[in-house]
Amino acid sequence: MTYWDHVTGLEPRSPAPESTRRAAAGRVLQRPPTQPVALALWTCPDCGGAVTNPRHVRCEACIAADPAQAPEIRGRRGATIAARKRALSEWDKANPDVVYDPELFRREILPKLAGAKLSEIVEAAGCSKAYASDIRRGKWTPHVSTWEALGALGGVVVDSAAQGANTHTLEMQ
Repeated sequence: MTYWDHVTGLEPRSPAPESTRRAAAGRVLQRPPTQPVALALWTCPDCGGAVTNPRHVRCEACIAADPAQAPEIRGRRGATIAARKRALSEWDKANPDVVYDPELFRREILPKLAGAKLSEIVEAAGCSKAYASDIRRGKWTPHVSTWEALGALGGVVVDSAAQGANTHTLEMQ
C-alpha cells in the first residue's frame, strides 16, 4: 500500500489483464454529448439581452421584433446587394485596364463634391443617401465605375481610357 492509498483509504487494485489493456489502448475517451451553450459575446443595445451571433449587433428577440428585419425585406435587401456586387464585378471584367487610385479620387474629385447635394450624389453613384453622405465626407471611396459621374457633379472630367494607362487625365470645366 502506497502513502496516497493509505491517506485516501483506498485499497490497492490489481493491474488489469493484458487483453483489457490492449483493447483500451485503441479507444479514445469521449465526453458525453452535451447541448452547445451559446456564450454571450456582448449585450444588445436595445434590451441588454445576450447577443450570441458574432455577425449581429442586437439579440434575436430584438431582431425579430424589428419590422425592417422581416424575412421578406431581408431577402429583398440581400438580392439588391448581390445584384450590385454582380454589376461591379462585371464592370471590373469589362474594364480590366482601369486602375483604382483612391488618392486620385481624394485629391481631384472629393473636394468638388463638397458643394453637391446628397440627392445628386445618390443619383450619380447609384447608392443610398447614407453612403452618399459618407462619400462626400471622405469616409468611403466609391467604386471606380462611379468616378466619372461623380466627377461630372464637380466639373471634373475623368478620362476612363487614360486610367488604363495609369496616367489619369483630369480636366476642369
